[in-house]
Amino acid sequence: MNKTLLSAVLAVAALSPFAAKADDASSNQLNNFFVTGNLGQSNYRVGGISDKSDVFQSVRFGWRWNNIVGAEAGFTSLGQAKDKIGNATIGVQPKAVLLGVNAKYDFYGPWFVSGHAGYLRSRSVGSVTVGDVRQTERSWNNGWYGGVGVGYNVTQNVALAINYDNYHVKYGRGGSNQSQTNANVAAYSASVEYRF
Repeated sequence: MNKTLLSAVLAVAALSPFAAKADDASSNQLNNFFVTGNLGQSNYRVGGISDKSDVFQSVRFGWRWNNIVGAEAGFTSLGQAKDKIGNATIGVQPKAVLLGVNAKYDFYGPWFVSGHAGYLRSRSVGSVTVGDVRQTERSWNNGWYGGVGVGYNVTQNVALAINYDNYHVKYGRGGSNQSQTNANVAAYSASVEYRF
């Protein structure tokens, strides 16, 4: 009985460092999941529009291998760009689904730099408003996005950052008898990231 108890105690003592390391590894892997919310201002870089700025919103979620590089998916609303021509107001309002890669690097204590880029599928609503009458047309197109940021890890799970992003969106079908407008939309935002 004593030999069995002694063998069990020695086995537990010998295996406990490996169990602790496995527990740390699994908690570190769990911390690699994240969700990020951005709020800021968009700036349309396209000619012929007088009102080029509006509210920018984005939410992304994903996972990073070793807390450095990984995949992400999300949704963004780039606000609305408008122009007034006589008594008519012309506007375009793109929203997009995102799929890409992201990276984060802690460079000095809690400070970090981040970047992300990838594919977007936009749905833009063009509108013409005259008085109380409004007519709209929708357009679906492919594009790309990319951005960088710098931030601070407030806790192990929460980070704050300021960011610059660029979204390349299109409006129109681009066929032989239809025109297509390309626009780069810059977005300046603050973000909150939560790591699970």
